[in-house]
Order: sequence, then C-alpha cells, then structure tokens
Amino acid sequence: MRPDVRRMLVIQAGNVLLLAIAGVTIVMAVDALTAQPSGPPDEPDAGWALATISLGGALAVVVLAIFAYRWTARGERYAPLFGVLGWAVLWLPLSLTLGAASGTPALAYLATLVCGAGIVLSLVALGSKKPR
Repeated sequence: MRPDVRRMLVIQAGNVLLLAIAGVTIVMAVDALTAQPSGPPDEPDAGWALATISLGGALAVVVLAIFAYRWTARGERYAPLFGVLGWAVLWLPLSLTLGAASGTPALAYLATLVCGAGIVLSLVALGSKKPR
C-alpha cells in the first residue's frame, strides 16, 4: 500500500471515529433528556440544561465530521482542520455526558484524553500533507 493511501485511510478512520463518538454522545444526551426525574418535584434539576448543551454540541460535531470526511475524500488541503475543530467542540459535550452518566469525574477526564488524541491526530495529518 502506498504511503499516501495509508495516510488517507488513517485520516478517514479518525473522521469516522469522530462521527461515531458524536453519535454515541447524541444517544446519551437524548437518554438524559428523556429520563424521568426521581427526586422531589420542588428540587431544582439542571440535568436537562446539560443534556441540551451536550445534544447541541454533538450535533454540531456530526456536521463538522461529515465536512472533514467529505473534504478529505476530495483531497482538500485543509480538511483536517475540520477534524481539529470537531474534536475540540466534542470535548465539552462528551465530558458533560460521561460525567453525568458515571457520577464521577473520572470518565470526564477520559473525554479529555480522547479528544486531545484526536486533535493531535488531525494536526499531524495536516502537517504531513505536501502542498500541491
């Protein structure tokens, strides 16, 4: 396999991974929005606001991931920038969703590691492409 084809496959795998993680975040946010409250009705609950932020951010990441995938397939030079932006935007919805799902901040730190690795992968892909 030629090095440029291998590089393209790695970039596209990163874009598909970004899309898949955003899809899981959407499912978790919708689940949090549709959950029935179990506490007393007079107790304020900010869970719907966090789930709404997670849902909106994850939907924005889906759009960015689709742009990154399509522009990479067309061979656009700056297509990995959509991936960088997608991973950066995904950090907040993913950390909110994972933190709310687990009840501990440990999984929210995992979101930081995953998004940081995605940003590094996209920046390496951007820097490794030769100018036309």
